[in-house]
Amino acid sequence: MADGSQNVDLLRDIALFVDLSADELTHIAERCRWIDCAAGRQIIDHLDDTTDCFLIASGSVRVIVNSSSGKEITFRDIGAGEVVGELSALDGRPRSASVVALTDARIARLSSTDLWDILQRNPDAAAVLIRRLTALVRQMSDRVVAITALPVGPRVQVELLRLALDVGVTDNRAVILGAPTHAEIASRVAARREAVTREISRLADAGIVDRHGRDLVVTDVAALRSSVEALLDITPT
Repeated sequence: MADGSQNVDLLRDIALFVDLSADELTHIAERCRWIDCAAGRQIIDHLDDTTDCFLIASGSVRVIVNSSSGKEITFRDIGAGEVVGELSALDGRPRSASVVALTDARIARLSSTDLWDILQRNPDAAAVLIRRLTALVRQMSDRVVAITALPVGPRVQVELLRLALDVGVTDNRAVILGAPTHAEIASRVAARREAVTREISRLADAGIVDRHGRDLVVTDVAALRSSVEALLDITPT
């Protein structure tokens, strides 16, 4: 278990708290319950009525929902420095999805009451959270359009472009280290794994992507972006 000063240092890297003073971070650290989660551990259960939020100090987690047929649908992966569970912390409603540890992770659990107190005392933190929630709405809107209006191939392209933009683009290339498997991408875009494999093979033949083990290189981000924008008639966020 990390001591108090180590916990404060971990909180410095949480995007929500980057502009807060050392005294405020100490105050927050004292109100957190610190959890060391092994990979695979469930952190939040879908429809549970708990309202705490979770600050990801290290490692990463995955947000999922299991459909009525038992199929696992992946919403997104969240890495260190981010917060998860904030929706229920803000509105008090049941959890909209489950969250499981994707890797070993160190997580700070913060009550809804404490979160609201922090946001009211620190407008900068509130502004960060508003921007984060706005970006999430934009991403979900694009995803709804992709899933409801597009066939499988274009849905895969949208997801690959999102992954590329998340990791950053250099010289029209994006290297997605430890990229999701074809099955994981299928879960995200509501498709079958075989259809995802066919589309990625087609993109590879076109010189747009190249797979190296668990890593995926988008070798022509501009071409992928142009294709997606033409399909959606919007600019992906």
